[in-house]
Amino acid sequence: MRISNRKFAITGAARGLGAALAIEMARAGARPVLLARTEAALDTTARTIRDLTGQNADLIACDLADRESATRAGEALAHGHPDLDGIVHNGAMWLPGAMEAATDTDIAACIASAAIGALILTRHVLPILKARPGADIHTVVSTSGVPNRPLNVASVPFTAAKHAQAGFVTGLADELSATGIRVTAVYPGDFEEVAPSSPDWATPEPPDHTLSTREVVGAILFILNQPHQVAIRSLVIE
Repeated sequence: MRISNRKFAITGAARGLGAALAIEMARAGARPVLLARTEAALDTTARTIRDLTGQNADLIACDLADRESATRAGEALAHGHPDLDGIVHNGAMWLPGAMEAATDTDIAACIASAAIGALILTRHVLPILKARPGADIHTVVSTSGVPNRPLNVASVPFTAAKHAQAGFVTGLADELSATGIRVTAVYPGDFEEVAPSSPDWATPEPPDHTLSTREVVGAILFILNQPHQVAIRSLVIE
């Protein structure tokens, strides 16, 4: 696999999709750097990676909704990981419900966690990634970031945040088109949470199978494992 022996920072790696992705990337030979709001929150993911692969993954505290925390994390990545080959922007705050039910704090945190934090982290690691052979910046957006999609259970702030992420991916891909950095994104629809440690992860799909964490992780690995001259700019999966 192309990601083997390459170092990737992964945000939101404490649970859910981020944890599953970090575990499966490590199992495929990658060297993950795990980011979440606190290092303590990453203990389970780090322990699973160590048990499965023998790796001691590096941990960085990063609250994406807090600009100062994102700055500190970006500096830690830039100064502590000059061999970084890519970053996967997965962390974001989920916010359902009607617009009038959201607080001002919720709105600010939702948009900051999905968009502002990712931009800050990216700005700090860009010089490193530009110096690496064939680096990657990958973003987990959502079908909420696809134009003209119904809200379903997502809120207006969450949808706005995901459209901001989509704009980040499009703009950054254009700006970095002449560099060795590949900018890609996956847009998953609603999916069921399944952990790599669950028996369901390895069982065949039932006839009524719906999208799960396993398929989303598989789609991301499919994108990242392409030859570097092949860029799957966006992949919508439902």
